[in-house]
Amino acid sequence: MAETKNIADIAERISAEIFRHFHWQAHPKHDDNFPCVNPAHKSSSGASKGSHPGDVVFYYIDPYLQKRVYLHTDLKSYTEASITPSRLKDAFQSLCMSIECAKQSKHWRQKYSVDTSTAHEVRGLLFVHNYTKGYEKNFHDAVAQVKLQKMPIEPGTLLHFLGPHDIRRLYNVGNDLIRLKHDGVLPDEYTFYYPDLVMFRRHGDVWGQAATIESLTGPYIIIKHGAAKKSEAGYLIYFNQRGELSPQSLEYFIDSLSRYQMLESGEKIRVRCTGADDEDMRSKFETAKQRYAKAWSFESSRTAVLNAIEISTVVGMVDTYNPGTTGWRE
Repeated sequence: MAETKNIADIAERISAEIFRHFHWQAHPKHDDNFPCVNPAHKSSSGASKGSHPGDVVFYYIDPYLQKRVYLHTDLKSYTEASITPSRLKDAFQSLCMSIECAKQSKHWRQKYSVDTSTAHEVRGLLFVHNYTKGYEKNFHDAVAQVKLQKMPIEPGTLLHFLGPHDIRRLYNVGNDLIRLKHDGVLPDEYTFYYPDLVMFRRHGDVWGQAATIESLTGPYIIIKHGAAKKSEAGYLIYFNQRGELSPQSLEYFIDSLSRYQMLESGEKIRVRCTGADDEDMRSKFETAKQRYAKAWSFESSRTAVLNAIEISTVVGMVDTYNPGTTGWRE
């Protein structure tokens, strides 16, 4: 039982390490149950649910929705052999019931200090960490086999999930941010950038914004920052496409920077690739810049902006948590 507790603690510790870099807040109450308010909720044995688990609740302000988003999070720490569709199905079913009750429960709102006078919504997050670090399968394929569309999810409820590869990538980004701040090319204070979109407009101050769960699982994470000791103000972009890159995909990425009003800002743009296993990445990026410049008839000012974009890769790291060392507590 003690080792099981240590294994569970690994997911809690690594989630806290990761999300602090993305300006998420965590409610101080951890590992607590709240009463079930739906008599239709049953356990695997068919008995009525008396309560639902709550590992941790993260929250942040969504700049597009202008709401506080609460992520009722189920933290899992598995071996690679334990990450199966059957195991994931059980976890998602439990989370679905938890979120359905959390949205209705005054006990849940009291427990997690929810200000009901402020616009908010409750979502679920399944966080699946592989503590033995041997999982190399496609986590999304395992989730697809669960058939989430058949889950008893209340209409309008959102469930998010992060698998081992997502967690490893975000862990690497967090460590990269530490390194860049130490090297003086990123200031201690930075914000996550959200441009105005066709259907959505950003609300509130541009500074102090957190990374939304959608941005963390999207194709890129954009950070806006002021001047640092060794760098001018600008943008830091984590490009998350995995595998080999095509010049076409990079050209589309450059066009997105233009649509997001970043190329016209006159500020420094640095791109850090988190998952590209492609030794020709920089060459392909140069090709993409040439193609994009050609589309603009090689306009000198646009070409100069493109040539000033820096691209590099993030150094991969692996967390060193294991059940034995986690058992040591100060």
